[in-house]
Amino acid sequence: MSTQVASKIRRSSSLIVLAKDHVVARQPYDYNALLLTRNSKSSFMPDSSVFPGGVCDAADSSPAWEQHFRRYDVVADKFDKFGNATSAPRPLLFEGETSPLSLRLTAIRETFEEMGILLCRDRKSLTSLGDFAKFYEQFDRPHWQHVVHNDANKFLELCQFLGVLPDIWSLHEWSAWRTPSTFKKRFETAFFLTALDTKPNLNIEPNEVKDCAWRSPLDYVKLALDKQIWLPPPQFYELSRCLNFKSLTSLYDFAKQRSDKGLILFHPVMFKCLDGSVHLLPGDDVYPSDPDACPDKIETGLSMKDFRALATKNLHRSEHKNQHQSELLINFNPADGQVNPLDATTL
Repeated sequence: MSTQVASKIRRSSSLIVLAKDHVVARQPYDYNALLLTRNSKSSFMPDSSVFPGGVCDAADSSPAWEQHFRRYDVVADKFDKFGNATSAPRPLLFEGETSPLSLRLTAIRETFEEMGILLCRDRKSLTSLGDFAKFYEQFDRPHWQHVVHNDANKFLELCQFLGVLPDIWSLHEWSAWRTPSTFKKRFETAFFLTALDTKPNLNIEPNEVKDCAWRSPLDYVKLALDKQIWLPPPQFYELSRCLNFKSLTSLYDFAKQRSDKGLILFHPVMFKCLDGSVHLLPGDDVYPSDPDACPDKIETGLSMKDFRALATKNLHRSEHKNQHQSELLINFNPADGQVNPLDATTL
């Protein structure tokens, strides 16, 4: 990717927030995911149902954050892995102006701004970093949401005021996506996954968020296929991955052990077929060597079925008859140890 193209892509971070469902025992899944619906006036994908998240701010990379963590006697083995150094392959998103630490801070800050959830730990809970994420609610959340929304630098001030640390330890690297080159507004986004034992009380930010809900991954995907909600491709794909896990504990344990294996950047390349569109993903036999080469959808002159036949061995794509009817196809195991998405219509 050229420097000129890279300069137009904004770095961002998103958080897959999962919580134990202690009420509905009849569900095949014992947990729910939190999705918000973007405001209808949003400049990017209005009315879509997405995970909390947003654009990285320079404040998230401030050296003052490391000083704040050190004041709580966070020793090197609990902190240094969030620096730039890593042996596993990751997208360039995790290097340079953003790092594993700053990307986590972005995800936590944006989740607080949009949903009023402050994922954090005090000195006492720092002794049990392997458990579910912690959150704190006993403060004037609407006031601080407004303050932080207007100035990202104030998030550090909030943590200092409350005497807490953002719970970076509960966020595990899950995936990374780049907006296709057909979009004028583009992002490269790190997706993290975290889990809560109980659902926090939500306080949505009305300028950005129209609505929100806690539902099982299966319910979300089925609602999308039934045209009741719109899930953009990353949300549809990642929720379909979650379908592999019926229990929150098994999913969270998998995320923790997989997190050190690196990430493959998903940069969909869009092809126009006679009966729909196809988004090619890395590893597919037909995936181009330069995914940014064409700024427009590539005309195939073929049906989706015939275009699929061009891949003689490896398939990794999503086929779309329309905005809601999507089918994910992958027939090999990802190199980063991830699970493949499941087809909700078969469950």
